[in-house]
Amino acid sequence: MTRIVLVVSASIWIIPATLCMAQPTLGWPEVIALLTKARTQATTCVEVLKSSGDKTALASARLTYGMAEGEMDGVIAGLTTALVEGGDPGRVQTVRTSLETSGKGLKEICDAAVKTITPNTKGVWEEVAKGAVEPLFKSISDGVGALWTRHVENDKLELETKKSQFEAAKWPKFADIAAAQ
Repeated sequence: MTRIVLVVSASIWIIPATLCMAQPTLGWPEVIALLTKARTQATTCVEVLKSSGDKTALASARLTYGMAEGEMDGVIAGLTTALVEGGDPGRVQTVRTSLETSGKGLKEICDAAVKTITPNTKGVWEEVAKGAVEPLFKSISDGVGALWTRHVENDKLELETKKSQFEAAKWPKFADIAAAQ
């Protein structure tokens, strides 16, 4: 259980601290990094939830995670297309809406995970989880808007590298995430 607390602690404390240092204008590397952080946070919260053994919470989280994962897959596909094609300002709102939906799902899953943590640390985790997800998804959304106003790099190797990084930021399937030990 101590390992679970440490894993959740690292995930929930590092992400907001990193966001506080974020630059107001984000480029492709920063947006990819934030998407990767969201993936890590989603995985961590599911690991904690799975380790709790709470079947009801797990069943609910599986559905919520699947919906949020689908939205995030759409975000990543949209950003990959924007990277390759040069971007379409008309897609910004769709991507932002998907980010908002995905962020709400992740917050719900992390809140459920926090409820399963040892009672004597529960107050601390509730306090930490209150705002951990929203700033992450707001930063990604703000970065997405900035990307559409920039020119896309035409270097093929650079494009392929970024596409691979987007693919790596995809959330794993719920069933593929093991319980925290």
